[in-house]
Amino acid sequence: MIISRLGLFALFLASIGRSDAADDITWLVNYDARALPSAPWVAIGKTNAKIEADGLRLIDDGKESAHYRASWKASPDDEIIVEATLKAGAITGSQPKKPATSLWPWRDGAPVMVQVSDGKHQDGLVIFPAQATNFTDRFVPMDTTNRFHTYRLVIRGTDMEMWVDGEQKIVGQNAFWKPADSPEPFIQFGSSAKTATGDALWSSVKLGVRKSSATPAKDPIKLTVSEPWLIPRDDVKQTRPYLHDMGKGLLLMSVAQGPDALYEPYGLLKSTDAGKTWSPITGLDKLDTTPLPCVRRPDGRILGASRWTWPQPDGSLTGKTVHLDAEATKFTMIDSRLTLPPQYMPEKRGDVVVCERHIWNDADGGTTMVVWSRKSVKLPDGRNNTERWSHLMRSTDEGKTWTYFSTVGPGGEPAVCRLSATEQTAVIRGDRNSRMKQMFSHDAGKTWTQPIELEVGKVLPDLVLMSNGVLACSYGRPASCLMFSMDGGKTWPSHHVISDKVGFNYTSIREISPGRLLYTHDASKLSALTVDVEVIP
Repeated sequence: MIISRLGLFALFLASIGRSDAADDITWLVNYDARALPSAPWVAIGKTNAKIEADGLRLIDDGKESAHYRASWKASPDDEIIVEATLKAGAITGSQPKKPATSLWPWRDGAPVMVQVSDGKHQDGLVIFPAQATNFTDRFVPMDTTNRFHTYRLVIRGTDMEMWVDGEQKIVGQNAFWKPADSPEPFIQFGSSAKTATGDALWSSVKLGVRKSSATPAKDPIKLTVSEPWLIPRDDVKQTRPYLHDMGKGLLLMSVAQGPDALYEPYGLLKSTDAGKTWSPITGLDKLDTTPLPCVRRPDGRILGASRWTWPQPDGSLTGKTVHLDAEATKFTMIDSRLTLPPQYMPEKRGDVVVCERHIWNDADGGTTMVVWSRKSVKLPDGRNNTERWSHLMRSTDEGKTWTYFSTVGPGGEPAVCRLSATEQTAVIRGDRNSRMKQMFSHDAGKTWTQPIELEVGKVLPDLVLMSNGVLACSYGRPASCLMFSMDGGKTWPSHHVISDKVGFNYTSIREISPGRLLYTHDASKLSALTVDVEVIP
C-alpha cells in the first residue's frame, strides 16, 4: 500500500494527539483512557476508578464524589472544543426513589459530567440514562447507555453547540452563560454529585482550541433585569404562579398553596401597583375551587375557571366558574360542565382535566380556554401508560358549559398565544425527555401542526406577544429562563437565564407597560422582577 506524504503527515498529527487536521483543532488537554489519568490531570476527591478493556470506569457509589481536573490556557479569540467519548451506566436522582431526571446539576452536582470553564463562564455536559444535557436547559433525548457515544461541545463566547456522534443536536445560543467560579480555566470529568450516584465507562476526554469557525449570531434582544422582590406570605407557602392581566391597572395571580398534589388548594391574589404588592381575594384563598385562568369580559366583569375539575358518578365532568366584579372584590361561583371526546374524559382514579392559564374572548362573544387532560391507558402489550393531551374548549354561556374545540397536541402544561385572527402557536411542557414541544395553527385553533421539539425545556411555559412584536416565552427547571422570537415562534434566537435559584421553577410573564415584562417565579421563594425588552436594530 502506498501512502502519500500528506497522508503520513496526517497520521503523524493524529499520533501525537496535538492537532486535528480536518477541524484545524489544537488539542491542549487529552486523556485516552489507556491508564489512570495523570498530569496535567489531578484527582479531586477520592476517585473510585479502574482501567477496563474498553476504558476508564469511574464510579460514584454515594460515599464520596470525585472527578479529574486539568487547567489550560484560554485566549478570548479562540473557539473551544470539548470532546468526550463514553458509555453511561446506572444513574440515580438526587432524592431517594426519584428518577435520575430529578437531579438539577448546578445545585446537586452530577454523577456523570464534563465541565469546562474559560475563566469567564462555565458549563458543560451532563449525562442521564435517557438524555444528554447541559447544566441548565438544553436537552438531547437519547439512550446514553446502549453504546459508546462521542459528545462534542463547540464554545464561541457564550454560545455552546452540542453534537452527538458527529451530528449537531443543539444550537446552544447563550448556553455557556454561567459566570465562572474562578478565573482559572479548567476542564473536569467524572462526578460532582452530592447525593446522586452513577457510573460511566470513559474512552477519551479532550479539550482543544481553534480559530473561530463561525461568527456567533447576534442576540436581537437586549434585556435589563431589575432587582427581584419577594411576594411574602406568613400563613402559607406560595409556589407555581400564574399571572393574568385584567387591564385597567389590575393584575391577578393564581398561586399553588399545597404539596403539588391533585386537588391541592390555590389562592387568587390581586395587585394594583404593577406587581409590587399582592393581597389575597377574600373567599378565593386556600381553596381547591379557586379560579386559575381569568379573563376580563367585554362588559368589564371578570370570568374565571377553577383549575381543578371533578368527575361525577354519571361520567360527566364538572368544574367551578367564578364571576368577579370589575375590581375583583366581589364574586359569585357556579357549577360548570365540561365535555371532551371520550378518549380524554377521566375514568379512573388519578385521571384529571386541568384548566390552564390562557383564556381569551372570541369575536362572537364567547370565550376560549386552554385545558389539558391526563389519563391512564393500556399499551398494546398490556402495560399501563399515562397520556397527556392539551386542548382548547369554548363557552358561549359565560362559563356554565365548556365544549371541546380542538386538540392542540401531546403533553400537559400548555401555553397558547394568538398571533393574529387566524395564527396561533403553542408551547407544551415536554414529556419524560424534558424537551418542550411547539405547534402552530393557521385557522384560529381549529387544527394544529405536528409537534416540533425545541432544544430547551422543561416545565410550565408561558407565552406573551409583546406590543413591540416580540414573542416572549418563560419556562423553568432547573433555572428560571426566558427566550424570545422575532418571527412568531418560528425561531428562538435569544435565550436568557433570569435566575439560577432552584425551587419548583414555575414561571409566569405579562407585559405591564410597553416593552416591560413582569416576571414571577418561585425559586426559592415566590418572587417578582421586571424585564425590559429592547429590540436591537
